[in-house]
Amino acid sequence: MASGGPGSSSDPHRRAAPWTGPPASYRRSYRCRTALDRGPDRLTRRYEDFVALHRELADEPEVDVRRVWWCGAALAVGIAALAGSAAFLLRGLLGVGVPAFLEPEAGPGAAGLTYGVCAGAATLQATALVHVLAGTADRPVRSFAWIGAIVVLLVTLLPLTLRGPLDAVLATAGLNLAGGTLIVALLTVSAAASRPWPEPRPRRRRRRRR
Repeated sequence: MASGGPGSSSDPHRRAAPWTGPPASYRRSYRCRTALDRGPDRLTRRYEDFVALHRELADEPEVDVRRVWWCGAALAVGIAALAGSAAFLLRGLLGVGVPAFLEPEAGPGAAGLTYGVCAGAATLQATALVHVLAGTADRPVRSFAWIGAIVVLLVTLLPLTLRGPLDAVLATAGLNLAGGTLIVALLTVSAAASRPWPEPRPRRRRRRRR
């Protein structure tokens, strides 16, 4: 049998190399700082991150939610009245079955009440969304505008999937588009107007050259 040299793996007297941590390829495969950060300042940095997060959550929201709720409540009443009146007139005078999701045998009063309640509830839900985004999103107004646009698009396309008279389906989709756009636009404007105005910077007086 051939005996292994001092550098072979079968040498029982070979000393193990000191541990220098995982290889570089292994360390590069992780992007999380807490998975590799084992230094003495790790707990201090984690505490500083926690304090910064607590201060950010404790700060007052960028949007005055009280003013937004007042505007949302008034808008809900107005939208409910407009939607109910439109459904009542279209079904009672023109004979168009609006809203399309209601039975054709329903009277104008029931159609107007149902559609008005749905429009008012949707307005209050949109106002609640502004309230939530004001405390969680970095840019609540822009976030609400994007979410509102997507929801309006879905609400507009939803009546087209129903089986019913074509005039009723198109009229319901048009009313959803107009009402949803009005709700999102007015709530976006009210939320933008509820933000505090930045303080004007003091003007520096320029010295006149003689």
